[in-house]
Amino acid sequence: MLYDHFTPYVLLQLEELGFCERGEARHFISGGAIEIGGRLPLNPHGGQLGEAYIHGMNGIAEAVRQVRGTSVNQVPGDGPVLVTAGTGVPTSGLILSLPRVKPQHALNEVTAEFHLGRSF
Repeated sequence: MLYDHFTPYVLLQLEELGFCERGEARHFISGGAIEIGGRLPLNPHGGQLGEAYIHGMNGIAEAVRQVRGTSVNQVPGDGPVLVTAGTGVPTSGLILSLPRVKPQHALNEVTAEFHLGRSF
């Protein structure tokens, strides 16, 4: 989930985070890499434009849904989910994942942590 408050910043984040070389983001996305089913599905919840402009919270909520396996546009696999809060200014990010060995209570812990506002 990349914070997509302005389209150019999505391109910058792709480059800054190393998903493609500097100046290559436009080529990276033109091949469908960030679409559902692409190499790096980006913001399957629709992002700021498709869902809502709730400063950073919708990206976190979607990341929790992806980790729990309950997203409407679920991305296959069980890899970690990256969430950013933008670029260009001092900002933040987080990575959500489940433990490799998934105890019965792991999904409940993710839900509880999210609702209680604790960091993962």
